[in-house]
Amino acid sequence: MQFVIEGAVRDFTPIKQFRQTYELPETFGVNQFEPKDFTGLGSIENAGAELNILRAALLEAIRAPRPLSAWMTEVTDLATLFRSKLLQINPVVHLKEIEIDFATAGMHDMLQALIYDLIRARASRQTPQPFEAIYANWLHSSIKLSQTVHLYPYAEREVWEINLLTHIYGRFGLQVRLRDGVVYAYDPALACPAMGFMATLLSDIAAAIYQAG
Repeated sequence: MQFVIEGAVRDFTPIKQFRQTYELPETFGVNQFEPKDFTGLGSIENAGAELNILRAALLEAIRAPRPLSAWMTEVTDLATLFRSKLLQINPVVHLKEIEIDFATAGMHDMLQALIYDLIRARASRQTPQPFEAIYANWLHSSIKLSQTVHLYPYAEREVWEINLLTHIYGRFGLQVRLRDGVVYAYDPALACPAMGFMATLLSDIAAAIYQAG
């Protein structure tokens, strides 16, 4: 697993494997250093049917073929529709309005990047980038390294310096400065629960746009 951190591609070790490698307790992870307050947070756990309706509405809106030049406006319309559908199901998922706005802006930015790539590819008569590459670039562009340094006494004469990493879906990993180098652990335990749903939804929308455009 790899992420771009400060302009360089870094290898990440899944947190379970990381704990095994360094003989760490099960509590070692992002939650140990910056716990998440779950008070008042929304949840999609019991909203499967509602999310399927949202997905179907978005895909239905882009079935008809249209000129590529029209897609910049269509992207804004899709984001607006997404926001409208989220508000409709909000009695079930209980999101704050700022969270809905944030999710809407993220969808708009991601789909805008997709359309820009399609326009570029067509203008240069090249093959568009696969969705996965565009999505990864969008996700990586949101990565931030926390400036808070957590000290972790690993051994008698070794203290690790740990910084948390976040992206658009929240906290997802650790940068760990060891005595002899820097390593990275992937731990999405506190990331947004909708991360998987949104990745799949965006992939489905991209496929529909490729077909319709």
